[in-house]
Amino acid sequence: DIAIRYGGGKYPGLEVRHLLPESVQVVCGPQLLSGEHPLKNPAALRHHTLLHDDNPEQDPTCPDWRMWLKAAGIADVDWTRGPRFNQSSLVLEAAMSGRGVALAKSTLARADLAAGRLVNPFGGRAPVEFAYYVVVPPAKAKLPKVVMFRDWLIAEAKATEAAA
Repeated sequence: DIAIRYGGGKYPGLEVRHLLPESVQVVCGPQLLSGEHPLKNPAALRHHTLLHDDNPEQDPTCPDWRMWLKAAGIADVDWTRGPRFNQSSLVLEAAMSGRGVALAKSTLARADLAAGRLVNPFGGRAPVEFAYYVVVPPAKAKLPKVVMFRDWLIAEAKATEAAA
């Protein structure tokens, strides 16, 4: 009756409501902020493993390490090195355990950042075009249970964004 989709927001044949925007930020486990090569600035990335999120989403605005390092003015870090994961949750787990530094979707990393399991060592986020949407087939859109659940989802998303 109802679904949440991550993408560009164009879903023919469905009623679509925007739920949450998305952005990407650098994250790592707090243990990488100290030690032999603490992550105090982007240049320190040359001493750390880069974790790659190769999930199948095709958002051309979502930065990869090549794009992020170029934007940060870092030219001497091999952006291709490091393990690749096909699920965002695996990237976050690797970052939390201190295995490296990741570019993470802010919405997915929010709870781990709030709990201190992840940190954003350099601050800032880069917005991306893809976002989260609530989609409903038109034939189901006016069902009271669907309307109630959709409205609750949207209210929860707004409250989450306001708290972030």
